[in-house]
Amino acid sequence: MPANDSRSIVDNDAFVVLMATALEDQELCTSLIAILRQPAFQRRSALNTFLHEMRLKGAPESFQAAIACLLDEEVAARCLEILSQ
Repeated sequence: MPANDSRSIVDNDAFVVLMATALEDQELCTSLIAILRQPAFQRRSALNTFLHEMRLKGAPESFQAAIACLLDEEVAARCLEILSQ
């Protein structure tokens, strides 16, 4: 979600579900933390690769949209903070 988007990520139900799931699923949490800890360029590259793989596998669009939110610097930083607790 672009930084200038006035909508809050908490308004994105799929994103909220993604975060809740990641907090409960250690494997998903570990994977997201590993991606989110990377420098911005590498993180965006890893996320775009992950999104491409999800499209090829037919993942739900809501899941893809939730992952795409992590392309935003501020969102990624906040999610890393939440998942690292």
